[in-house]
Amino acid sequence: MKKQSKVKSVLLSIFLGKRYFGLTNVKDQVRYMTMNWIFMVATIPLVVLGISLIEVDISRTIICFFIAFLCLTALVMIRSKIPLKFVPVFPVTVFGMYCCYLLYLGDYNLWAAVWIFSFPPIVIFLCRMTVGVIESIIVLIVIVIFMYTPYATIAAADEIRIRIIGAYFLIASLSVIYEWISILKDRKEDELKGELAQERDMIQTMKDNIDQGIFLMDKDLNILPQYSRTLISIFSYYDSDLTGKGFLDIIRSSFEGKQLEIMKGYFAMVFSKTKTAKVLDAANPISEFEYKVDDDIKYIRTKFQLIEQAASDPVIIGIIQDITREKDIEKELQAQKDIQEMEMKNLFDVIKVDPMVFQNFIEDTEANFNNINMLLKDRSLTEKQAVTKIFQYVHAIKSNALILDLESLAGKLHILEDEVKAVSNKEIVFVNDVLALAIKVETFMQEMDSYIAITKKITAYKTSNQMDTILTNSLTKAVDRLAAEVHVKARIQAGYIDLAIMESKLRKPIKDILFQCVRNSIYHGIETPDERIKKNKNPQGVLAFSVKNVDGKAEVVFSDDGRGLDWQKIKKKYLEKNPGKPVDKKILLGSIFSPEFSTADAVSSAAGRGVGLSLVKDLVKENNGSLNINSTESGLMFKFTFPLSK
Repeated sequence: MKKQSKVKSVLLSIFLGKRYFGLTNVKDQVRYMTMNWIFMVATIPLVVLGISLIEVDISRTIICFFIAFLCLTALVMIRSKIPLKFVPVFPVTVFGMYCCYLLYLGDYNLWAAVWIFSFPPIVIFLCRMTVGVIESIIVLIVIVIFMYTPYATIAAADEIRIRIIGAYFLIASLSVIYEWISILKDRKEDELKGELAQERDMIQTMKDNIDQGIFLMDKDLNILPQYSRTLISIFSYYDSDLTGKGFLDIIRSSFEGKQLEIMKGYFAMVFSKTKTAKVLDAANPISEFEYKVDDDIKYIRTKFQLIEQAASDPVIIGIIQDITREKDIEKELQAQKDIQEMEMKNLFDVIKVDPMVFQNFIEDTEANFNNINMLLKDRSLTEKQAVTKIFQYVHAIKSNALILDLESLAGKLHILEDEVKAVSNKEIVFVNDVLALAIKVETFMQEMDSYIAITKKITAYKTSNQMDTILTNSLTKAVDRLAAEVHVKARIQAGYIDLAIMESKLRKPIKDILFQCVRNSIYHGIETPDERIKKNKNPQGVLAFSVKNVDGKAEVVFSDDGRGLDWQKIKKKYLEKNPGKPVDKKILLGSIFSPEFSTADAVSSAAGRGVGLSLVKDLVKENNGSLNINSTESGLMFKFTFPLSK
């Protein structure tokens, strides 16, 4: 067998040459074989013809041998690395010259006709369209010249001339048409191949970049070569190639034998086409499942559909998606939801209890847990005695929780109590049993922290909603906004605030007065940071206030560390409105509380309308209060005094 194979290989190398086996394009292979065959076959009759003409016409003999030599040379050339399109040009051109030479001799017999008529298809096929058509036309012109001019050695009869020219033209035309159709067909094929290649590349790109695993599966449930690269990363078991792998074999580790049989039945139902797509989707036993690979678990979503093809067996297309991240997010959201629900339940439990009573419960619970920690360190107690004591303390905590109607907490304590009792009922209690209970008690104590946190939140909420806090927060926001508007730096400083006063009918007038004082200080009193630095002051001004009960009266003090009252400016504005009238500090001080009196140069959202201090004066009067002012270069102070209702 080896000897026959070697002989076959040698013969193929002789008749085809090794170059043939290196060609990948089918058209190049066909053209190569045709050239090879033409030059090989043409050599033999040329040699025979040359031998037969040795004694008749030595010149034709030489030409025949020369063309045969050219054919042999072409056989050698096509086996070399010379491009195929250049190989046949020279020998075929010489062959055309030989055909013209036969016409010149007037040789119109069978052999000459065969050579002449074979020239157009040979030259067009071997030398391609352009060279083939040009040489065919040249030979046709030569035929006409030799037929209808006295250049030919022997004159041909009219019917012979017509037959030769007509036959040559017909064969040449058919050769051109055939080659042109072949060229158009090749172009169309190239276009289609290009489109197919582009579509194939696009599909492959989509398969490689899509975040889903898409694959085809045959009746044996083996994965076919057409699958997306994402499938490998989803399964993360095989390194590179899934082709031929059994789908159920891949996911086998995630299921029991009975479940695998159910899946086989499901896929058989898909191939049987007895159910609708909607029914099959609903029946999919692995629409979502846990995929176990090594020590990792992924959550997979699947969808399967039958695809029928006209020329081949039906296959199942599978779509697999890794939804592990979605499941993790769902778990996180559910955990947060459970925590929120528990917090709300605990909150409602705590709200129902008087704060002082609940605080006593917390303190008693912590004392009981401290006692549990103490007895765990007491080596004089046996394990059995320690567990009995733990049971007593847990039961006491649960009883207190039930008395306060803390349902959620009591439920957890009941479970803990059952666990302690189960250990207590053992004939022999080991150290590990006690340690396990200690851990559970510690875990419960950590849960108690949530109740403590709730009480702190409630206390903080109540504190944040007290009148003193509300007033301070409101004034702080006012200072921040106004200071930013007029480009100064300032902060509010709250002193003592009597809650009883702030919860009386004086709350609103005091708040309104303080707001107007803040506006006045920010716009007229607090200097810019540069001015304050020049005066050796902190760049940030301070606005301070307090609300106290002094000798049964409400005393409200507001001060700033600004420039104080600008008496020159006040005097100027006063004289503009009251020209010629007498002026002293008492008159000027009273004028700043007059309606529409303002030292501002222009009206703005902060000041300039002369309403603020006028409003302060009216509020003091309406509430039977009194006002004292003290102004220096170091700042301004207002002191308001109001009688308190008895």
